[in-house]
Amino acid sequence: MPPCIYEFLLKECCEATRNELVQKIVQILERQNDPETTSMFTFLSDPDPVAVRRILSSPFKRAENHGSLDRICILALSANKARMVVRDYEEPPVWKVKNQIRQFFDAQQIVGAPKPASIYSLAACMYHDGRKEMQKEDVQDWMNWAIYGKRLSGRIIAKMVKRIQARGGMAWIHAAAIKSWLISQKKEEWTVDLDQARVTPAYLCGRLFAVLEAVPYEAVKGNETIASRFYAAASSTPRTIFGLLMRNSKWHLSKISKENKGYEVRYQQRIQLITGQLKEFPAVLDLQGQAEFALGYYHERQDIYKKKENMPADAANVSDLNKTVVEGE
Repeated sequence: MPPCIYEFLLKECCEATRNELVQKIVQILERQNDPETTSMFTFLSDPDPVAVRRILSSPFKRAENHGSLDRICILALSANKARMVVRDYEEPPVWKVKNQIRQFFDAQQIVGAPKPASIYSLAACMYHDGRKEMQKEDVQDWMNWAIYGKRLSGRIIAKMVKRIQARGGMAWIHAAAIKSWLISQKKEEWTVDLDQARVTPAYLCGRLFAVLEAVPYEAVKGNETIASRFYAAASSTPRTIFGLLMRNSKWHLSKISKENKGYEVRYQQRIQLITGQLKEFPAVLDLQGQAEFALGYYHERQDIYKKKENMPADAANVSDLNKTVVEGE
């Protein structure tokens, strides 16, 4: 039986990189058709939420997957003027590819995410305008992580951190990308939502910044948050800015107390809980630390407003703040 060839073409990526063509040709051996494998490659570019949930919830059985199909040949090509250039060629076992794609979607799971993220979305979120600024190496890095499980490069997190600092906050897609990067380093697992057991200084600083951002917003009901002014400094050199933010929060907490004592107590409890675990503010955070800061910031914000949305008197203001920094692109 002649082998059947499936073409996996990231059209969006090709448009984003203009004349650079990035395509994957998947050649299935030993079997005419394997719908599960084919569909898994297809929704890397257009993930179907139902299909992703099914993959994440289904038990992985190496013997079963390996028995139905042996290997797939993955050929990566790019355009060089009038010629096609072979960029990469692999023959991984099917069970490994399936398992890695499952890990790709599992790693990006984050509280507040409305849908699974595609490779293109994860690569594009590092830029103000992904279609104009994205480089082919960005897509290749995410593709290698999604299919082969190769560690995402430091270049990815450097661009991500720079983008978040420039916009003064982060959307869910940034949190999904950062969590994926951290997991790809194969150092430890990361939770989908707030991790009370994680007490690294960088993560705690991110959580504290989220609380200190919420306090003045609650007090003055403004449209601008401190993230737009102080996120870059807080996430890179915490010691230089947190003292000022802590002092300013006292006035805002006093104002909140006059209007709603319950809110003031809850914010105080969060601040005391975090600072009680934080021995001192780090002088400098490296890229790993800045990634942890960002995830702590995102996790804490989501936890604050998940609980406050159950309080009708403040629901509208909470929703506005969440859209201001976290949900907006």
